[in-house]
Amino acid sequence: MKKALLLFAVIIALASCGKESVQPNMFGTWELRHVGGGWGININHEAGNGDKYLFKSDSTYTRYKDNKVEGQGKYSVKILSTENGYQYGSIYLSHLNYTDAFAFKPGTVVIGTSAADGPTYEYTRISR
Repeated sequence: MKKALLLFAVIIALASCGKESVQPNMFGTWELRHVGGGWGININHEAGNGDKYLFKSDSTYTRYKDNKVEGQGKYSVKILSTENGYQYGSIYLSHLNYTDAFAFKPGTVVIGTSAADGPTYEYTRISR
């Protein structure tokens, strides 16, 4: 009976080990460095431009434009795949009530996709 219970516990433990995505450590302040994508957009932004996100560990964020609060709310990230050092998936931003494509690697966050001629916004971490 003990062996059967142990076997049952091991099966349950293994079954609960699904392919859960590892959430990126994106906590801190991220500043816009590049806008690219569809329709030939290719704009570089200098450091200190004031276009940034502050992502906190409690799943809240603040969006700044010209160093002024433009929006804030909750965010969530869903990672779907990993390739070439990036984690790919989607990000939901509640103040926009919008989900967009997302890519992360340490030091870089990309929001948006040029796959449908849309822009991509690449942010660099400026503080933790």
